[in-house]
Amino acid sequence: MNRFWTLLTYLHSLAGPGVMLLYPLYASVVAIESTSKVDDEQWLAYWILYSFLTLVEMLIQPLFEWYV
Repeated sequence: MNRFWTLLTYLHSLAGPGVMLLYPLYASVVAIESTSKVDDEQWLAYWILYSFLTLVEMLIQPLFEWYV
């Protein structure tokens, strides 16, 4: 049972990047290859927000670690 929980934890830690990076990457490539500009703008906005939130998380993490 302990190995099952270890495997489940490992799969859970991979699910976040899969959902947050792999699908948007695929959808962005499909959007770039399409003729419409609306989907390009949508995924560009996604990547800008994702990068901004990642940067904020990296900057605030030391403060959280110091506080806790």
